[in-house]
Parts: sequence; C-alpha cells; structure tokens
Amino acid sequence: MFVIIETEDGLTIVPQPAGCTAEDVAIRCNGTVADEGPYVDFDEAQDALIALQQDDFDESEAEGRI
Repeated sequence: MFVIIETEDGLTIVPQPAGCTAEDVAIRCNGTVADEGPYVDFDEAQDALIALQQDDFDESEAEGRI
C-alpha cells in the first residue's frame, strides 16, 4: 500500500506498512498527508500524484499566480 505525503521537498509517494496509518507514515517522513489513499500499487499512487499536481497547477493558474 502507498500514500501521498507532502514534505518540504514537495509531494511524494511512500509505502504504508501494515498496521500504520497514513498519519504515522507522514510523521515518520516529517510531512503531512496529501492523499491517504491507500493505493494498492505504486502506479496507482503515481496517477493520483499527477492528478494532485495538475489540480494544484489549475488552481494556481486560476488565481493568476503563474
């Protein structure tokens, strides 16, 4: 299982060990949960990450920050 977190370096995909919550994983990585999924495989998480990045881009463009 995988989750998407945000760290000071940006959005990233990290494995979610059995028995851990998305919040546990984010805390271990010094980040916050961006999308708790969980995603069954890396490719599925990658698709979700791309969608999140596109949403952020679209919002920035709409606000005139680009």
